[in-house]
Amino acid sequence: MTPPRVVYPRRLWLLAALAAVLFGLSLLGLEQRDDSWLLKVGGRPLDVRGATWAAWQDATRDCTRVQRLDPSTAEPIGGPAVRAPLPAEATAAAAVRALRGFSPPDSESARVWRLDHWAPGAPEAMPPKTGAPGPVWWVLQAEFDRLEPVVVLVRQEGPDAQVLAAGVWSGTTLPWNPAWRIRRFLAERVPQAPAALLACIDPLGVFAQPPRPL
Repeated sequence: MTPPRVVYPRRLWLLAALAAVLFGLSLLGLEQRDDSWLLKVGGRPLDVRGATWAAWQDATRDCTRVQRLDPSTAEPIGGPAVRAPLPAEATAAAAVRALRGFSPPDSESARVWRLDHWAPGAPEAMPPKTGAPGPVWWVLQAEFDRLEPVVVLVRQEGPDAQVLAAGVWSGTTLPWNPAWRIRRFLAERVPQAPAALLACIDPLGVFAQPPRPL
């Protein structure tokens, strides 16, 4: 039989452990917002589902046909030594002009920080040409002087590029995971956009920050 002097400290330890578990559980909660659920930890909402979904998509996506270009030169990141520059008729200039002319005068101040390019039938090692079948697609991430930051889909056929009004995400994604929220939003609003391009969108940090005063 266990001596009482041993049982008593053991009971105290069990009570302390139970109190710690109950305290931890009191800090957790669930909140339904929009069309999904958030885990609340100490009153702070966390998008665990969105973060898990984005991590899984990042691990399984294929971005070999998506080129991330330098917005200032319209050349692949890494320079011409990695991949040849895009031909003049398929440069990013038309996509950037389309964004700056989308909602003037405020959109004219667009500063493009990230530029992703996709075209059908493009060899992995070389940029696609305008003559490839189907339209060329762009994803631009930009900030403005008097507008919220945006992620926009631009469709280009030949020299003409057009911002798709349905394919514009504007402002912060908080409290949602930026990658999950933006990729899903654009996929639902513009189902004809290439799934591979949308899966390869990596939102800038500004979309995970509180709204800034304009």
